[in-house]
Amino acid sequence: MKIKLEYDGSRTKKRVVKKVKAKGSRRGYIEEAQMVPVKDPRCWEVVTIQDSLLYMPGQRLTKKQVDAICRGGNFEVEIGRPGQFTNNTSRY
Repeated sequence: MKIKLEYDGSRTKKRVVKKVKAKGSRRGYIEEAQMVPVKDPRCWEVVTIQDSLLYMPGQRLTKKQVDAICRGGNFEVEIGRPGQFTNNTSRY
């Protein structure tokens, strides 16, 4: 069985908006955005898979799931960068 995965490193952090007290503001606070690391990121996306019902194309996987797939002898794993196997360059 073959499986193609794409790694997306941008999923390791998420944007969080916090309220901070502001002196002289009408609302009394301002919003400050920060990038915070995700505890268990789902960085790997399944692009194509053959002869398996365990995973579906478009499904995002964690590091533990990818390690289990690579360790097991059932799948022939191919991991690429974002956009290597899928072409998502729509003009609209």
